[in-house]
This record gives sequence, structure tokens and C-alpha cells, in this order.
Amino acid sequence: MDNHLKTLSKSDNELIVGNYIVLFGGKDLAGEYFTKSTRFDSGYTDSGLLYVDFEHGLDPDGMGLDDSHVLGFVDWKSAKTDDRGVFVERILNRRAKYVDYLVQMIEAGIVGNSSESIRGKATRTRDGEITHWPLKRDTLTVTPMEPRMITENVISAAKSLAAAFPGSRSLAALTGVDLPSEVKTIESIETVRDAEAYLREVGRFGKTQASAFISRFKALSAQGEPGSDGQSKAIAKAIAVLTSK
Repeated sequence: MDNHLKTLSKSDNELIVGNYIVLFGGKDLAGEYFTKSTRFDSGYTDSGLLYVDFEHGLDPDGMGLDDSHVLGFVDWKSAKTDDRGVFVERILNRRAKYVDYLVQMIEAGIVGNSSESIRGKATRTRDGEITHWPLKRDTLTVTPMEPRMITENVISAAKSLAAAFPGSRSLAALTGVDLPSEVKTIESIETVRDAEAYLREVGRFGKTQASAFISRFKALSAQGEPGSDGQSKAIAKAIAVLTSK
């Protein structure tokens, strides 16, 4: 069963959407998973809201759409837990930049989400069960789907977003446009942040999986043999570990 955002109500100023902010069971690429025993409490949930941004606050063209560009918020008072996960409502500001483009895409069922915990505060067991995921933020992400199943209005909205986010692989797949060459090439990676963005945009890793990959690679690389051969083995081992989960 899918977990895309669904419109619950809308007005000229607000769009209220809902889905499961986290799902229980099923290990991700990093071998981690949530259960009904996972704690999500944090100072942010205590305040009653989690800010919502777009595509993890990535801003490939310096357009100001970083994680300080808020599209709305998760109303934590609406949170309901069942056997599947934690369902929440989000209140999006239709006056926020790009939200009206997202409306048609949400209603077409091609927008999902990814939650973010407070950095360094999440806890896990050795087998990957997440015991505490102190929620900090939520992000809207675009999931590729069969373009022939999408109306021209949705394609038009997607193309407007793609123009603003030319580094988004999911928007490129949806609209049929080419990714810029600098986004496609590994040679463009100069920092750890670049590497995480590359894995998320080109490798289709989630934010957690991209961070986990980088951490895993660092650990294995430190253990590897000196020289390029040791580096290559470390990379291969990191990929094998993550993709086997």
C-alpha cells in the first residue's frame, strides 16, 4: 500500500494533507526500522509542530529554498498511531513559494515525505531497530511515476518545479528533462555534503540512507588497505552492506 500525501481539505490560504510520517517494520537500505515501541518525542513534538520543507532543503542553484524555506508544518496534535505507523496532518501555506505547484502533484499521488530526527540524538539496537527518533522536521519529496498516467496540468506543474530544482532526479524522471551534467558526474563531488546530495538525487537514497552510507564508507575506508585498491574495496563493501538490507 502506498503512503503518498492525500489532500484532506483546502482553502485559498491553506492546504491540509495527511499520510504516515513514519511506517513500522521493513528495514531500509541502512538496515534500520521503526516499531510501535519507537519513541518520537522531542522538544519539537512538545511544541506541537514540526516545520515542513521541500526535498530536504537542497538548494542546488542558490535560489533560497534551503531548510529555512518553510512550506508549512506538521500538526503533531493530529498524530495517531496504529499498526501501520504514525499518521499526521500537515498544514501547508498556499502563499509559500511553490506550494501551489505541489497541490496538483499531491492530488495526483506523486508526493511523499521523509522525516528528520535531531542530529546525533537517535538511538538504535544492534539489529537496526530505531528505539528513539526525536523528530525535528519533515520534508516533502517527489516520487517518480509513469508519466503517461499524469495529466498535462500536473506535468506543467512538475516542469515549473524542475526548473527551480534542476538537480532533482525524481523531477527529471517525471518530466523527461535531462539532468545537468554537473549533477550526473561523480567528479563534481568536493565535500561530504556534495556526496550525500549526489546519493540522494542520483542514487535515489533517502536522507538517512545517504548519511548512513557516508558514515559506513568512512569507517570501512579507515580499515582498508592503503592506496586506491583499499579504497575501492571499502566502497564495494559499503555498497554491499547497505543494499543487502
